[in-house]
Amino acid sequence: MGAKNNIIMPGRAYEPGHAGARMLLVLVAMLSASGLVLMMARPALAITADEPLVGVSSVTPAQLEGELSSVNPGHIHGDIAQLYVIWGYRFGIRADLAFAQMLHETNFLRYGGDVGAWQNNFAGIGATGGGNRGNNFATAELGVIAHYAHLAWYVYPSQQNGWCSLDYDPRHFGPGHRYGVYNLRDLGGRWASPGIGYGDAIARYATGIWNFSPRGNWLGSFNEIPGTPASELSTSFYFPWYDCKVESSMPGNWILVANRGVGTATVEIFIGSTKMHDPNNPGNDFFTIPEAGEITPIFPQIIGGPVKIVSTSGQLLMVSQRVLYKDSFNEVMGTPEGKLSDSYDFTWYDSKPDGGMTANWILVANTGSSPADVEIWVGSNLMARYSAAGGNAIAPGRIETPRFSNIRGGPVKVRSTNHQPLIASQRVLYRESFSEVMGVPTDALGSEYLFTWYDFQSPSMKGDWVLVANRGNIPADVDIYAGGILAARYSTAGGNPIPVGEMVIPQFQGLMTGPVRVVSTNGQALMSSQRVLYRDSFEEVQ
Repeated sequence: MGAKNNIIMPGRAYEPGHAGARMLLVLVAMLSASGLVLMMARPALAITADEPLVGVSSVTPAQLEGELSSVNPGHIHGDIAQLYVIWGYRFGIRADLAFAQMLHETNFLRYGGDVGAWQNNFAGIGATGGGNRGNNFATAELGVIAHYAHLAWYVYPSQQNGWCSLDYDPRHFGPGHRYGVYNLRDLGGRWASPGIGYGDAIARYATGIWNFSPRGNWLGSFNEIPGTPASELSTSFYFPWYDCKVESSMPGNWILVANRGVGTATVEIFIGSTKMHDPNNPGNDFFTIPEAGEITPIFPQIIGGPVKIVSTSGQLLMVSQRVLYKDSFNEVMGTPEGKLSDSYDFTWYDSKPDGGMTANWILVANTGSSPADVEIWVGSNLMARYSAAGGNAIAPGRIETPRFSNIRGGPVKVRSTNHQPLIASQRVLYRESFSEVMGVPTDALGSEYLFTWYDFQSPSMKGDWVLVANRGNIPADVDIYAGGILAARYSTAGGNPIPVGEMVIPQFQGLMTGPVRVVSTNGQALMSSQRVLYRDSFEEVQ
């Protein structure tokens, strides 16, 4: 992969609740063809009453639940933290602050005032004092929606979405308190009367949330993605899979679509054969994106694939998928329709539990018009075959997600033997973290690869491997450079070239430098990736 000019990053960062340094999740941006790694850790911090309410917080359900359970471990709302994160994103209101307000209003769900636990009223909506219990909500989720809808009445000048209505917020009326609230301090005297110190009290709870560390330490995660060359923008993109099931520990899954064309884009999103509706305009089975704008829809409790995003009005798009799994974060870029292939490569497969890998799936979806005959190889071993002759060919628009127990090896090949276009990825669970990488089309393999950084020196880096597979026709002579210094050499002259179909996985303990260059000096096609263990999380970039 040679360096390319004009690199574009996803249009929307997964914004922290307070400032760039306050990320629970370690997000990494790559700002060149393979990128410049920028890692941000979370220092201790203090939230103030001047915090703006509008925004998207990077707070995780584990942080919210941790602070709540530190005071009330026996509370009855097991999914309330996840609900606040999901609905905060939908309303564009910070989940850390809304949850902190809930802690203040309900005394950490212990109540004790006019409102009772059975009411699912987490914000004292309608409870005006003097024994008035306020409003009741049938479920915890409806109570969370009502809370956000009522906050939206205060902070937005007009209806934010379809949930901003009397159907969800019984107090969604009256001009006296509408709009004009920008931060926690502004809630005093409006949400609460007289409200002296109301915003400061919420800020103290929010500070507790951000400085809470589960099990006494902070289990951050690491993620790295390449920038997208402008030449690879497209009107149509694919992913193999979508999963936003709470029971899958996937509390958040966003499809990010940026309009990089001229004029307003009309966009359709399909998950499997289902055309998705705009959550902000439930009557629409399409999305409109202004020029240079973006959308970030989430579809709770939906699982399936493949996923297709298409601009029906012809504007060029940039598309990625962002996933929260437990306390980890992962982002992958969509595959342009013009880059679909009938053959994909991965460097490695590992489902050995002794290394911390708890699950490893190869996802293969048929994006063609005829049933696809597909083979999956790990090293020289045929692991799975789908064929018309065997009665299990992959039908158009369908997906297979096989996993192979207790297998470790590589490289991995996924190919359609009857040349149907596929989309393929590999999903890995390592301990409590999730990672996904897209397959590399075989015809896109090259003899030279670049990575921006190598780090097996920092205290939190538990491993950093450069994986190199020979996909050529003869033994490959390969040099690996880090920071311009030769770190490893595999050569015929040295008696250690990389045989055809085999691979090496060196690591260089104590080294921290960049960039990294992998090159076959005798011109053989390679497949290369970098695998990193950061604290208790795993990440692969290729």
